[in-house]
Amino acid sequence: MNTITYFNTKKHNLSIKSRKSALHFLIKNKITASQFISILYQVDAKQKIVLFHVLDMMVEQNPKYLYTSLDLFLQKSLNETHESIKRCVSRTIYHLLKNDKNCFNKIQKQQIIDVMFNWILLPSLVATRVNAIHVLFFLIDEEDWIEAELIDLIHKNMRLNEASFLSRGKKIIKLIQKQKS
Repeated sequence: MNTITYFNTKKHNLSIKSRKSALHFLIKNKITASQFISILYQVDAKQKIVLFHVLDMMVEQNPKYLYTSLDLFLQKSLNETHESIKRCVSRTIYHLLKNDKNCFNKIQKQQIIDVMFNWILLPSLVATRVNAIHVLFFLIDEEDWIEAELIDLIHKNMRLNEASFLSRGKKIIKLIQKQKS
């Protein structure tokens, strides 16, 4: 059975057990990042969401998994509009940057910065916005204007009183202040 058939017929779901099963299949069959990204765009919409969650899990455990396919990942994933997928994409980028702030080149970083600001400005769900502000924090030194814009957006979003955003927003503000001193 090929991998596309497997993922289309197995019908994984968002339960941790099911995602771990898909992750195990990925590792056991030595599916490369470029192969897996290709699979993401050949399965049905529900499986695509689940598999983005699996990719997020994979990168959290092994950030280097995506290193050889960063261009392909960004080219495809930064155009996603489904909120659950955007959340996974922002988390995946977060894990990559947390592991190595220099894993992306200058052009890739600029693409990420543009999309993360858009995802904060346009009404995205709170989890996506929370991840986006942390991604932007990691990239704050890429452009002079990022810090001021990020702080402004954090303050504007904190007015919405979403607990997770308040918590992460305060954390990011403290980290920015700590960097300055």
